[in-house]
Amino acid sequence: MVARRVAGHAGLALAFVVLALGACGIVVEGELQGRPLNVEVDPTRVIVVIWNHGFSPEAAGTYRPEAPAIIERLVERNRDVVLFKQLRNATWLGELDHGAYVDAAIASLVATQHVPVENIILSGQSCGAWGSLQTAALRYPNVGGVIAFAPTCHGKLPHPAWLRARRTEEIGAFAHRLRVPGALFVYEGDSFYSPDDWAGFASSAETRRAGLHVERLSRQRVLEVCAACVADSHSAVWGEGFADAFYESHLQSLIDHVRSTIRSRTSRAAQ
Repeated sequence: MVARRVAGHAGLALAFVVLALGACGIVVEGELQGRPLNVEVDPTRVIVVIWNHGFSPEAAGTYRPEAPAIIERLVERNRDVVLFKQLRNATWLGELDHGAYVDAAIASLVATQHVPVENIILSGQSCGAWGSLQTAALRYPNVGGVIAFAPTCHGKLPHPAWLRARRTEEIGAFAHRLRVPGALFVYEGDSFYSPDDWAGFASSAETRRAGLHVERLSRQRVLEVCAACVADSHSAVWGEGFADAFYESHLQSLIDHVRSTIRSRTSRAAQ
């Protein structure tokens, strides 16, 4: 069941707040943002970007539907893009719970809005990025793409040996299973992980062939795009210069690729 505050289209419903009961009783809620046309929207031609925020126990239950400028720019520049800023406002979330929320959002969009999985791009920061990678690698390998900023969900450094080993194994599983285009941003000077964790992933022939690239930012580059990141690089995506530095090369190029794929698919279906 989907509850909508505003509904004006027979196709993709563009509502300020979306509430849905997804898999395992997870409530899918957040804000749908975009530029609906003045005619009915064909959901098979719309690109939906799901954005998921980070998570900390201190902020649990208080998150608002906010996204960094580089994500907001997607709907500013593309009339066929809808942004779903998902909220995960449980009082506590474990490492595996974040992906479950992303799974539920996709299931809701497919079942109630009739958006093809291939039209959906997953994006997120920190735990939201980690959950997006879990979903794309393990449960929805046919999503249109993934954009992950500082992907991690293992607490601050230093990590104990057992946790380092588990994280290494999980990243190896991502490299083995992910076959979607997109970008992963990792930063030197991040207090939650080392960018070296992703060295093997970045050199994987399979992920490169799929068009999934790792963008590693040096500490100097982080400070160039995020003047507020003096103490920690983890929130670099929120920096004032981040969107101008990486939007066209990494995000718009992915949108163009997914749009081209949609057009090819719909053209073949019409023949």
